[in-house]
Amino acid sequence: MQVLMTNELPMSRTDEVVEHLLKPRLWIPHADYPDYSLWIDRVHEQLRKEAKRSMVALEGGRVVGVVLYQQHRSLSQTLEIKNISVRPEKAGRYIASFLLRNTEIEGAREYQAQTVTVDAKAGNKGIRLFLLAHRYRITQEQDLYGLGSGPDLVFTKVLA
Repeated sequence: MQVLMTNELPMSRTDEVVEHLLKPRLWIPHADYPDYSLWIDRVHEQLRKEAKRSMVALEGGRVVGVVLYQQHRSLSQTLEIKNISVRPEKAGRYIASFLLRNTEIEGAREYQAQTVTVDAKAGNKGIRLFLLAHRYRITQEQDLYGLGSGPDLVFTKVLA
């Protein structure tokens, strides 16, 4: 298996990234986010305008994983991860770990970030364990989106 990690995917491949986000993925069921399709429409536009960035894992030229990220809107030295998505058939191959670490490195460089933040549903044990294993700490619990899908946990990591 040869996987290429890049945050320099040509704009012409943005549709592939968005298509990947619409397919089944590890840990995060679409049902946890009732407005997911509306969010994806906004993400598509934000990627085109480079308001959001993507770290992409490619295997044989095919998108098998994506991390969406941006500079936090109100905390200028904070990198905000908006989505971690890996194909279920790639489970156990550390693609999500490599994507996350590369996003932390590149995001810190791009935005001079000193911290990283990411949120996830409180009931999502898989992503919680993944983030805790990567030295993220739970710093907040609340319903961030008000969509009736339960409380969210905010995870934070200080970058070295």
